[in-house]
Amino acid sequence: MTNEEFEQIMNQDGVSKLSDLKDDNAIVGLLIIRKYIPNKGIEGAQHDIIYSVGADELVEAGITKEDAKYLRDINWMIEDGGMACFV
Repeated sequence: MTNEEFEQIMNQDGVSKLSDLKDDNAIVGLLIIRKYIPNKGIEGAQHDIIYSVGADELVEAGITKEDAKYLRDINWMIEDGGMACFV
């Protein structure tokens, strides 16, 4: 997958999977990210948002379209080139 394809997926309207989750969506997203980049996690935080790896890092690590769509559907997004999630 290219960076452009990843950004397209993340910017499309998805189907919310939040009500299906048994765990916190931020933690689930971080676990998906760690599947591809095991030594990374939260890279920064502000009042109500956490930041993780760069979107390009995930693409380079081989994230699948299915996992990208799932991240989108559990309320993860690309902000300033990096992965982010409201908490």
